[in-house]
Amino acid sequence: MSKKKRLKRIVEAIAEMGAGKFYYHIEKSSKKDSIDALISGINMMAEEIGEALLHEGYVNSNETIKHIVLMNFIIDLDGNVKAVNQQACDILFYNCLEIVGGSFDNLLNKRSTPKWKRHWDMLKNKKMLDTSIALTFKTKSGLLLPSACYINKLGGKKNGEESIIVTVVKHSKRQVELEEYLIAKENNKKESSKKNNPLTLMDNRQKVKLSSSDVIKIREVRDYFMDNLEMDFPPIKEIALEFGTNAFKIKYGFKELYGVSVFRFIRNERLRKAKMLVQGSNISFKKITQLCGFKSVPSFSATFKNEFGYTPKELRRKFLAENP
Repeated sequence: MSKKKRLKRIVEAIAEMGAGKFYYHIEKSSKKDSIDALISGINMMAEEIGEALLHEGYVNSNETIKHIVLMNFIIDLDGNVKAVNQQACDILFYNCLEIVGGSFDNLLNKRSTPKWKRHWDMLKNKKMLDTSIALTFKTKSGLLLPSACYINKLGGKKNGEESIIVTVVKHSKRQVELEEYLIAKENNKKESSKKNNPLTLMDNRQKVKLSSSDVIKIREVRDYFMDNLEMDFPPIKEIALEFGTNAFKIKYGFKELYGVSVFRFIRNERLRKAKMLVQGSNISFKKITQLCGFKSVPSFSATFKNEFGYTPKELRRKFLAENP
């Protein structure tokens, strides 16, 4: 791929990010030059921002989880697309007539094509099947779209024909504002005899009420952790004093707002950052250990493998093999 074409892809990807679409990636070349380094940075940034938008912590009951269908393809047993939804055409920058009738694997990048063909042989030989596969689509303009694809081969025949449905789903998490949650909770309290129930009164006394200012402080503490993951953090009591609250409210607030303890939140964020650096950079593992606040390379490697199933070295080697 020429320098001009690679720069054009960068401009297109940034334009899509400006429109709020952070699921596109840019294909890297084999040159490993400054443009490839820039592409790696943009891909990392898109993934990081995308995760941050969905992130808002590891939220529990205050979180609304939506499963949004991005693309739908109906494929015949010759591997050709029989039907496609409009959004898939928009995402891939094709006219629907350019997709329907063509081979499904024409929409995939070079690395995903043989992967799909191997999977396709299994699909054709099964009467009914529900499975999934990770594929990377390539848009008409050359941007990449890594996707989790859910595949269903339905039972039964009509006019001697069978079809396979490929669905690309985005799992979206949206944090319900805790202020609104608390207000609604207060407004919806039942004015009934329960108020005079000793058990109810006891439960209410034990339940901590977080004000909107408490929530703001907890979010400030969260941002402090996320911006300083390389640090050896002081005790929660000291952090609470610095932010004008108390240790109990921070611990309770993290459980309520993010669904995990403070310790687990920091650990998860460090691992998330470490994974991004392992996959998307050439930074040494020693430096990543320091940047992500782990005590030593061996402890970092062990924690990383326990979380992701690969050591940092194994995951980087795997990522580079799949993304030459």
